[in-house]
Amino acid sequence: MLLILNRADGSQRIFELQPGSNLIGRWDPTTSSYPEIDLEQEDIDAKVSRKHAVIECTDGQAYVLDAGSLNGTIINRKDQLENGKRYPLKDGDEILIGKLAFTFRL
Repeated sequence: MLLILNRADGSQRIFELQPGSNLIGRWDPTTSSYPEIDLEQEDIDAKVSRKHAVIECTDGQAYVLDAGSLNGTIINRKDQLENGKRYPLKDGDEILIGKLAFTFRL
């Protein structure tokens, strides 16, 4: 499973999702935040929380949940996630994290 960052300039960055929990956020050694998907270099506007969201991958299925982020997590530009509630992902779903747009791929 992949999470693809779609940059404003048309380029992409691909993150391979590991089985289990994949924390999305920004690296911060002072708060012990070491996300599997570190967006520190991508988030120039600082809209991504240190611990922003989690994608859980189990048995060929993936779920996303907001981890209490300040700026929220949105699926397909319509559903803002409730903090801590799991939402199933389908191939091609768009996920907005802060101001960054991602595409989920199985």
